[in-house]
Amino acid sequence: MTKRIEVKILQHNLDGTPRFLAALTQRGHILNSMEDICDLYESRITEAPSEDLMNLPHTTLVRMNYITVAISGLSTKAVSQLRTHATRLTFMSTSTQYSSYNKREHNYVMPDGLSVENQRRLKDAYRYIHAIYSALIEDGVDKDKVGYLLPQGLRKSLIISGHLDAWRYVISTRMCHRNTEEVQLIMRLLYKEIEKINPIYTIGMKPQCYYRDCPEGKFTCGQIFTDTELE
Repeated sequence: MTKRIEVKILQHNLDGTPRFLAALTQRGHILNSMEDICDLYESRITEAPSEDLMNLPHTTLVRMNYITVAISGLSTKAVSQLRTHATRLTFMSTSTQYSSYNKREHNYVMPDGLSVENQRRLKDAYRYIHAIYSALIEDGVDKDKVGYLLPQGLRKSLIISGHLDAWRYVISTRMCHRNTEEVQLIMRLLYKEIEKINPIYTIGMKPQCYYRDCPEGKFTCGQIFTDTELE
């Protein structure tokens, strides 16, 4: 599973926007024209925000920083889990309605941690389903209808876009050990991609148990997140 999942930031504006917005709120008395606003913008936009600024509870300051991410090779199951509770992000994934997968190689995800025997069983099941799927496609059955046969292990591609505060919530929530190993992996990979741009933008993105007591209460997994998991 881990060898085929890739994460890449397609575009972003992780810049000094929070610094500009914070300054804007405090300088209304000297902003008299569009030129004044543009001058203020230019004076703040190229320098990353401070740690103090990124830790403020006023999350509006980071809601104008956007990130668009591409994820390749994840399972349909992972797509479903990522979309749950992520109402502030926009998603677009490859479709089983418009695409036929009968001739694509490496169609299915093999979860890590299975014994050799259980890997064989899962591969056999995938082969059986794929044979039926391919036969129906070749017989001219509509792709949308045949798509109902495809398993949760089907590999997909996913594009996600949203502002930094929404990403904070999703990454911190989905990097938690209560998620599937696949989803945790995707979030760790994405965290590292953001960190490459500037570690300041990853503030608040680790699971809540890293900063304080687990908010899950009696449903906690009991595994406190540590920095070693991002190495």
